[in-house]
Amino acid sequence: MKLNKVFSLLLLFILTSAIVQGQSREVRRGNSFYEDGEWFKALELFEEARDAGEDLSVQTQIRIANCYFELNNIDDAFNLFMELEPQLKGQDLFTYAKTTHRFGFYQGAIELYNRCLDQGIGNSAQIQELIRSCEFAIENEALRTDYYVNPSDLATYGQSFGIQYYKDGVVYSSSSGDADELDRYGRAFLNLYYSPIEDGEIQEAGLFSENLVFDYHVGAIAFTSDEETMYYTKSVRVRGGDSRIKIFRVTFENGEWGNEEELSINSDKYDCAYPAVTPDDKYLIFASNMSGGHGGTDLYIAERRGNGRFGQVRNLGATINTFGDERFPFVSKDYKMYFASNGHLGFGGLDIFETEHQGGTTWVNPINLMKPFNSNKDDFGYVIDPNDPQQGFLSSNRLGSGATDAIFYVEPRGEEDETEEAEEEMVPMGGIIYDEAELIVDQAETTPEPEPEPDPVVEVIPEPQPEPEVDLSAFPDAFSTSVNSTFNGTEIPDALVVVRDNASDAVVVRGATDRNGKIHLIIPDEYRKENQSFDITVSKGDEYNSRNMLVDIMELEDIARNGIELTPIFDDAELDDIGTMVIPYRGENITPEGQKVLDQLAVYLKNNPRAVVKLNAHTEARGNKYNNLLTSQKVAEKAEQIMMEKGIDDRNLIPRGYGERYLINKCKRGKLCDESEHLANRRIEVVVWKMLE
Repeated sequence: MKLNKVFSLLLLFILTSAIVQGQSREVRRGNSFYEDGEWFKALELFEEARDAGEDLSVQTQIRIANCYFELNNIDDAFNLFMELEPQLKGQDLFTYAKTTHRFGFYQGAIELYNRCLDQGIGNSAQIQELIRSCEFAIENEALRTDYYVNPSDLATYGQSFGIQYYKDGVVYSSSSGDADELDRYGRAFLNLYYSPIEDGEIQEAGLFSENLVFDYHVGAIAFTSDEETMYYTKSVRVRGGDSRIKIFRVTFENGEWGNEEELSINSDKYDCAYPAVTPDDKYLIFASNMSGGHGGTDLYIAERRGNGRFGQVRNLGATINTFGDERFPFVSKDYKMYFASNGHLGFGGLDIFETEHQGGTTWVNPINLMKPFNSNKDDFGYVIDPNDPQQGFLSSNRLGSGATDAIFYVEPRGEEDETEEAEEEMVPMGGIIYDEAELIVDQAETTPEPEPEPDPVVEVIPEPQPEPEVDLSAFPDAFSTSVNSTFNGTEIPDALVVVRDNASDAVVVRGATDRNGKIHLIIPDEYRKENQSFDITVSKGDEYNSRNMLVDIMELEDIARNGIELTPIFDDAELDDIGTMVIPYRGENITPEGQKVLDQLAVYLKNNPRAVVKLNAHTEARGNKYNNLLTSQKVAEKAEQIMMEKGIDDRNLIPRGYGERYLINKCKRGKLCDESEHLANRRIEVVVWKMLE
């Protein structure tokens, strides 16, 4: 027995050594950073190895997806996890479920959470709450109609959040445009900036104080009512080299900020952050992950006493705090508390909640502010204008992939003009005066009495109404993306991109990709409007098959994130045939015609076992769009299963569902199409991706 055990250990050591030796230096270094929680550095090294052509193991790819998740790049995390789904288990499956939740694919997240429950992964009570949260999001998809939430005009450099009103402007955290040092998440370090507000317009930003510039992150601020004491959060190094987040205080004396003090509530054993001062200056509320809480970070309160001292720190309780994170408290003039949480029922990520003050240090009844205050990404840091409680700001990473925070302006929607109760006085026309009660005909001069004439017919011409003003900030001002080969992912330079107006077929803008396969096209303002759709054609001579897409203007950002792929025109005629295969299906079943295409594909792959193909499934634009995404993934996996039953190895097949993202005709939502036109969009495209070594 001992000999067998020694032999087993020796075999394990040899296999492990072989695996390690098979990895590049970049992957080995990436694994080291990954295990230390250095997600950005790990991702850089993994991607460097991938770009150099290394065939990454499934485990390394899973680590890349986890890095995306930890870096808040939810879109890329979702796409990669979806490819790797058959290999996911344990915590990786749970992370995929949370990613799907934050991606906004709520039905898919429910299914994944249930798989976690079936497999005993994670805390079952917490997962049940997450399922309830997904159900809440599905039931509350509609936007509130009383508020706009739009990107603000603050001039920042890719990362900004934590805004507060101060004197005649706002103070907020932002990175500078020339930052060299990056944190473990790949973000430039933040400092405090001030922007004045004049006539409702945000002016140019400048450093808030030369005395408050630090080497590490600083932000999440709060002022006392006299604006002469400020609390802020700062990242610091503690004994042992670890990082902690602590709250500091400064005072305004002799025209400048100074006298920095660390608060007594801090500790080297846990974080304290996101301070808020009640409007009467009596209490400080903050977030902390100190032991004894309800979950991740909880909200705590402490009485402010003289000379910077504080009373006993008290947890705000289970009504406010959950198993998740509660952060960014703010107390309005009427003593309502607003905070962000990912533990209460919401739309994914952090959502903003409003609570009622019950007296003393108790707030109750957290209510989700709903959309557009909240989204499936992180929404937090809501503050209210002290001079107009209907306006304010919030922070969110809802733009783009989710990796970058930005500040949004909150304002009420204008009420429709009401008809005046009293009618306007009519303008005299041709000597006739119109009285409000009845039509009275009067002549301006005395003339002989004319022969009786029939009563005049008066046509009242309504006053022309001005065109409603369109908020252009709600629509993309540019189309930026990358064009790559489906065969090996390489960039395609000099690819022609033509964007046409779907209604008139007029060319809106056109251009060619640069040497890195990237393109940036400006969208003219007249095309930045609701329900605007574009026909996009991408081509590269006789080297690649051209690609046509019909997209809504709000889908441009989605294409920017995911890029556009062109299928090469191969010298091998058989390979060309494979690359243009289309497999039709109905419902979730492959049609007889589709089965014949799969037979042809199976013959090719048996003769070419090194070829790897993607089975990209698409749906029509009808029904629930998230159900369409789920259906497309299921039918792609069904095609894969059929191929495996024909003897094809699963390593040669990658099933992917895209839902209604890529339509091949005009049948977008709201367009009248016959059944055959809709069914044309319901297909699986075969794409030759790469050749195995």
